[in-house]
Parts: sequence; C-alpha cells; structure tokens
Amino acid sequence: MLQVKKFSGSVKEILPLADIYMRSYNELSRQYKSSAEMQLYTKGSFIKKLKNWAEKQKQGQEPFIFVLYNGENVCGVMRLNEIPKDYRNIKNLEAVEDEHGFLDGWTISRQRKIRYLKDPKYSENTLILNQIYLAPEAQKKGWGSFFMKSVIPTLQEQGFEQFIVEYNDNNTNGKRFHEDVLCAEQIAKTTDFDHITENNDRHAEFCVSPVTIGISNFSKVLKRIEAKEKLFKSQSRGNNTL
Repeated sequence: MLQVKKFSGSVKEILPLADIYMRSYNELSRQYKSSAEMQLYTKGSFIKKLKNWAEKQKQGQEPFIFVLYNGENVCGVMRLNEIPKDYRNIKNLEAVEDEHGFLDGWTISRQRKIRYLKDPKYSENTLILNQIYLAPEAQKKGWGSFFMKSVIPTLQEQGFEQFIVEYNDNNTNGKRFHEDVLCAEQIAKTTDFDHITENNDRHAEFCVSPVTIGISNFSKVLKRIEAKEKLFKSQSRGNNTL
C-alpha cells in the first residue's frame, strides 16, 4: 500500500533512502557525466546529504521533505523549499546568486548568473522543487503520479501554487520529465557548479553544467497527471478488447 510521510530524518529511513537516491540519480547521470564525476556519487555522499537535510529540518530550514513508502519500504523522496531571495532581485532580466561553501574538500565562492528569457512574475508563495526521485524499480508504475497527487494538496492548503525547477540541459530524461509531466515553461538559463575533479594531468577540473530554470504551477501538474491517467485507462480498455 502506497503512502506519503514527512521525512523523519532517522537513520532507519536515511540508509535505504540514500540507496534509492544514489541509484536513481546515477541512472540519470551516466548518459552525460564523466567517469571521474560519477565516482563521487557514492552511497556515503548521499547519506551525508540526507543527514544534512535532517539537521536543517530540525532547525526549521527544510519545511517540505516528503518520502514515498510502499508498505514498510521506502521508494521515493521529494524536497521543496522557498526560492532564494537572489532569484527575485532581477535587473535587466538578470540576477546573481552568491554561492559559498565547501565542495569536494575545496572552499568555493562564486557568483552564479541567472539570465531570464522574460519576466518570471514570481508570486510571494513560489517554491523551488529541488529533488524528486523514485527507485528505478518503482518507476513506470504510476507511483510518481501518486506521490505528486498526495503532496500537492498539502502545499496548496498552505497557499503555495507556483513553483520553479532547475534541470541540466544535458539530461534528456530529466528535461522530458520537467517539461512534460511538470509542465515547466522555460524562463531562464544559468549554470550549476557540480564538482571539482582531476583531469589526466592531475590538474583541477571544474565541472560546470548548463542549466534551465522552468516555472509551473501545481494545478497544471494535477491536470496533466489526470489526463495521462485517463489516456492510460483508455488504452488499457482498448487492449482488453483485442
């Protein structure tokens, strides 16, 4: 039986969730990321990320993390946040986001430029959908639709309707999902500083990816899911008559 729970942050939940997150992320990434970069996506790295979410959730900084269960088994995760203030500070269709912190053992600081294609007209209650991942074996079963249909009403009840997503331009499967299922309309281009690796000459290589920012709303997503489910049922009935 499928059900959605709020992320508990417990070790019992984090360990299987890290495995799912790793396998799903790596399956999507292999098509366009280098072998040196892929070696960084270990289960330990995902455990560390989830523990960081749990700590921030305790501090009230991670209000929207949801976990999909099939019975007692974890099979998916979704994380949303309010969009950074930098995104709203738009001048001449450009914004700058200051990034600071540690990356692969390096201390980094950079300004990420966001170039808007048009005025995004952010509402005060705009969220960013940071992550949504299902275990590979849980995909193409309608479980992702169930996950979205369970979470969206909770967000709408709190006044959230609009959301943005960021997706790597080289990730064709991710692009298809964000633009088709999530109905994301392209509004901006930017880059994502993923990792720092070493090239064959043992020099530092900075892995920066081209990224698209899309905007959508939760009502559109629910309507798209409903339409897809009706089409699937119609096709299933047609096959049964053959």
